Amino acid sequence: MKTMTSRSSSRIATFTGILLVLILAAGCAPKVVPVEGLQISAMMLTNVTASAYDAVPLVWNVRQNTLQSSGTSVLHANNTDGEAVLRWRSGSPLLAVQHWSHKDALPLLTATSKDLKVLVPPVTMRYVSATSDLFARWCALQDDSFVTVPSELHVSSSQKTLDGTAIVIGEHGLEAEAIPVPSSLTHMVTLYGSGSLDNGFVFVEASEANAAKNAADSLWLLRMNHRIVTWVRCGDASAFGGGLYSGQSPSFARVGTLLYFTHSHTKIGCIDTAAAAPLVTLPEAINTLLAKLYSEGPTDAEYPIQAHLASDSDTLVVEYPDVYWNSVYYAVDASGTVLGSLRADKTSIMSSDAKGQQGFTLKTPGSLGYISFPSIDLFESPVS
Repeated sequence: MKTMTSRSSSRIATFTGILLVLILAAGCAPKVVPVEGLQISAMMLTNVTASAYDAVPLVWNVRQNTLQSSGTSVLHANNTDGEAVLRWRSGSPLLAVQHWSHKDALPLLTATSKDLKVLVPPVTMRYVSATSDLFARWCALQDDSFVTVPSELHVSSSQKTLDGTAIVIGEHGLEAEAIPVPSSLTHMVTLYGSGSLDNGFVFVEASEANAAKNAADSLWLLRMNHRIVTWVRCGDASAFGGGLYSGQSPSFARVGTLLYFTHSHTKIGCIDTAAAAPLVTLPEAINTLLAKLYSEGPTDAEYPIQAHLASDSDTLVVEYPDVYWNSVYYAVDASGTVLGSLRADKTSIMSSDAKGQQGFTLKTPGSLGYISFPSIDLFESPVS
């Protein structure tokens, strides 16, 4: 920095010094935070066999284009029948949801490190699914308690609509809430849930009795605020093949109040769950990226390839295979700009910056390039 010697420069420096003192005295001085770059957590699955796998944490510094891992497993999964689904949340400690073997009721996930805590959903929460054979659940961030809701509601043989039917939401340690569903609906599916009964939401898809033939299903947001509940219609699923739950399971990722979702070979939608009048939108830049990934992806796919979404550090991650079927994960900001990417193959995981410049390669012999990204709400549906 050049030394200021002029009288005007001296006055500016004096004024700046006085202003800084006033700001400090008022307690409003900005905090100086070391710039470490955008860091996204992930786990690579190692020692993968037909019956088990281990999970090893890694940290992807997107802006610095680096990968870091201790190489030490924090979790072991017994996966004989493919039941050991890894749903976990980043933080300290890491949190994972326990799954149980239907055969012998033994735990499928076992923590191998003090850096990971395995959460066990209470079996007693199943009672809230009395109106459905299956239910959805997620974890309330405040106290790591589980919230459950019927996965699906449908009319009985004696009903024409769901009028008079209630969606029952339960939270561990609190009484269940029976909330009447909107009128003139014939079918309802829980797509996603987040938060608690005091501050949360449920995102659902519903079929309407008065809808035209082959019309797209409607999308609804059930908001919960200090036990006051409100239903808000958010549009329909016309951009998603008319529905989000049939065929392939939809993929979701929450970034702050924004909920992103996609289904089959369709667009990526977004809804601001905190907006006064929430509506489903199709972010243009993100869907331009998705169209590019479609055009550059595999050409020998037997079925439509669905992108998969995840998030961490308030950043959206979009996964889609390259032409060789290697998984590529793109870190995307709210404007749709790609900040960096990871490419995983049978031997390694490689980071690249926004311009495609290779950064760091992490060798992963035996891992087959499997990567798992965190889930903020640990949402899961359907659960039997």
